[in-house]
Amino acid sequence: MALPLPGRALRGTVLPLVLAFGGVQAHAQAFDGEWIASYTSGSGNAREADVRIAGREGSWALRPRPGKDKKDPCVGRPFPLVLSDSGAGTAVLRVEASATVSGCDDRTLNLQALDAKTLAGQFSNGTAVTLTRR
Repeated sequence: MALPLPGRALRGTVLPLVLAFGGVQAHAQAFDGEWIASYTSGSGNAREADVRIAGREGSWALRPRPGKDKKDPCVGRPFPLVLSDSGAGTAVLRVEASATVSGCDDRTLNLQALDAKTLAGQFSNGTAVTLTRR
C-alpha cells in the first residue's frame, strides 16, 4: 500500500482550509465600514442608526429624533453588534443592546449586499431596513 506524499497531504487538507477561511474573511470585509441604517418603526416613525462594522463586530447607535428621545437610554448610545455569514453576499447582524443597558431590545437583521454602497434587508420582525455606506 502506497502512502500519500507529504505535499499531497498538505494540498488536500491545508490548502482548502486556507482558501475557505480566506473566502470568509473577504466576505466579511464586504460589510466593513461605516453605514447609516434607515427604516420606519412600527409606529410609523422614520429612524436612523449609525453602524460601524469591522470584521465580525462593530457598533449600532440609534440616532435621536429632533426634539424627542432625550430621556431614552436606548437612543444615542453605541451598542455592540456581531456579524455572521449566511452565504454569498448575505449576513446576519445581531445588535446586543441588552448586554449594555438592561431593558434595551436586542435586534437581529438579515442583510444582503446590493452593491458596494448599499445593504438591504429586514429585522427579525419583518421591518425593512437599508444601510448606506458613509
